[in-house]
Amino acid sequence: MRIDYICHSCLHIDTGDTTLVFDPWFKGTAYMDQWHLFPPPVETSMLKQAKNILYSHGHHDHLHGESLDELSREARIFYPYQWRRGAKEFFSGYGFENVTEAFSFKSYPVSPTTTVTYIGFALESVITIEVNDLVIVNLNDALNSHHQNVVELFLREIKKRWPKIDYLFSGWSGAGYFPNTVHYPGKNDYETGLIREQYFGNHFCKIVRELQPQRAIPFAPGFVLLAPDKRWINEVKFSREKLEGYYRDYFEAPSEVEFFSIHPGDFFDDRGFHAVSHYHRLFAEKTLDEVIEAVYPAEIKKATTIPPASEAHVRALLPKLLRCLDDNLGLFDKTVLQEARFAIRLDDAAENKFLNVQFDGKRFRVHRTAAMAPGRRLLIRTRTPLLEHSVEHEWGGDVLSIGYGLDVDVYEESTLELNLDIVCVRLLARYPTASGSLRKDPLRALNYFLRHPLMSKLAIRQKLMLRNTVNKFPYNERDHWISYGKCELCKVCDMPLLSFEFGEQLKSVAD
Repeated sequence: MRIDYICHSCLHIDTGDTTLVFDPWFKGTAYMDQWHLFPPPVETSMLKQAKNILYSHGHHDHLHGESLDELSREARIFYPYQWRRGAKEFFSGYGFENVTEAFSFKSYPVSPTTTVTYIGFALESVITIEVNDLVIVNLNDALNSHHQNVVELFLREIKKRWPKIDYLFSGWSGAGYFPNTVHYPGKNDYETGLIREQYFGNHFCKIVRELQPQRAIPFAPGFVLLAPDKRWINEVKFSREKLEGYYRDYFEAPSEVEFFSIHPGDFFDDRGFHAVSHYHRLFAEKTLDEVIEAVYPAEIKKATTIPPASEAHVRALLPKLLRCLDDNLGLFDKTVLQEARFAIRLDDAAENKFLNVQFDGKRFRVHRTAAMAPGRRLLIRTRTPLLEHSVEHEWGGDVLSIGYGLDVDVYEESTLELNLDIVCVRLLARYPTASGSLRKDPLRALNYFLRHPLMSKLAIRQKLMLRNTVNKFPYNERDHWISYGKCELCKVCDMPLLSFEFGEQLKSVAD
């Protein structure tokens, strides 16, 4: 058996009698040219004849159309069964007809030696591959960022089913505008970004300690941002090379778990790990920024200039924005909508850049002005094509949130306490809701919850716990990431405050 790391979240497995590829994004960009593969793949030819294509979820950096076009139409596709239809139709549009929507904890044989098992979690999933008596668990990014109580619930089920895990692969943070592009007076964006990445690393270590795999491999995210005001985000990621030391210092020492830092071109086989990627040497000789500039010189140059939006384009955007806002009226209580007084600044508009949004008790009003109107609780900065994509397309809001297509300037602490930043960003996107899908296709939704007992348990628990806040503020514990300092953040997140020496080691690797 051989496991090749391709890039980002993409793995290729050859079991001897079949081949599988996970989440193939291996060419092009994602989220409207905001994400660039990094490090880029070394070899991708083996992907084109893979017999099984396994998707963990539908985000653009996992379910990537340009990459999908390169794969064999004879392949069998696996996708987690969800409460809404559309997966089979999507893949059929690309010429794939052998599509399995996988139910949680149901094992699907793909060869005499190999089975595939999905564990659905919301719209994401954990995927387990069993090859004879060898077990590979791919967490991807399904669990790392979720509440510890939720993670523990799923880990118990994984341990019950697979007490011995040979390989544990896990996605590694990086996605989403929050908290990196939410700005607040006194907030140190860089410092908060470092602590947030430590939080993800800390979470992964908790998962490793609980599951006790033989090998632990953090393998994503494999992308960089090239816009000048976003490049600092590339530098705050927690170093994979230092993860083992962090685990030994703060979680378990001694430990039999082996940690591996992998780059595109590296692989595992029956003889062990082969660190053959030229990126190991390259990163030892150059800084992260030097490597990025060597790989993407033309793309960096392009990212330094913002193409201006025509006046006609901006004007055409306004009715689309209003339709989206009005379509989202039912998402929140009217008292919440009245608090959500915000403005949007279109950085590519030549004049009258500000779109001032307010709910009048019945519908939204948008007034375009040269300066932000008084009384705004926050400002969202973005560009015309990104906002247009978000308000026009289902799931289009991912280009703003996951893709880092916006910045949010918050002016009052009460805005954070009421989570109005979440409310305002959500109002600018078209996402399908579980309740809407339930009304349109109740039998499928019922089938989903019957087949996914863990999700049913979580849904019922959430409904009971939030019965007094349904359709009101989306309560969570995110505001501390904006208004707390690093010592307070480490305390509230139950993480060690890194020593100066260890912090300098992490920084030296990032540099």
